[in-house]
Amino acid sequence: MAAWPCGVRAEAPVRPFDPTASQAEFEVRLRLPIRSHGQFGRIEGELRPAPEQRLTVDVRLPARELRMGGPPWVQTVTHSAQFLDSANHPDIVFHSQPFSPQVLVSGGDIRGQLSIRDIRREVVFRVEPSACRQPGVTCPIQAAGTLNRHDFGMDAYRWSLRDEVSFRFQLKFADE
Repeated sequence: MAAWPCGVRAEAPVRPFDPTASQAEFEVRLRLPIRSHGQFGRIEGELRPAPEQRLTVDVRLPARELRMGGPPWVQTVTHSAQFLDSANHPDIVFHSQPFSPQVLVSGGDIRGQLSIRDIRREVVFRVEPSACRQPGVTCPIQAAGTLNRHDFGMDAYRWSLRDEVSFRFQLKFADE
């Protein structure tokens, strides 16, 4: 029975993330010298074995469950039809390309397709080096990435919001 550094056994079909122990954050930079952080109510996803002892990751964030901090208008703006349009596009989805399990231990980039507002773009999330030997089991897998909102059709509010938005993840596996 082969074990990967992240605690995933080669024969295991999938390792789902624990939606209560995992977190996903969203940050919008305002034109004012402040940032507004938000948190998704839950995160869904899984780590899957891929050919050649590699892994893929799938993450789904319910956009309607994003709760923004900061000025109250930021909550309205982020859910509006001109931004995330969460009423018509309820999910933000990431599907990675295959990557080495060592990335979860040593850190590194995970590339994949991110879909926001049903617009797909290639993005990169940077995984931080793990604080433990079994990331996702005894400590969270931490990853982050910044993207340009205009790449996903979020062109409104140029006078109040900067172009960059960021995602930050802390992922733990559900108990087997």
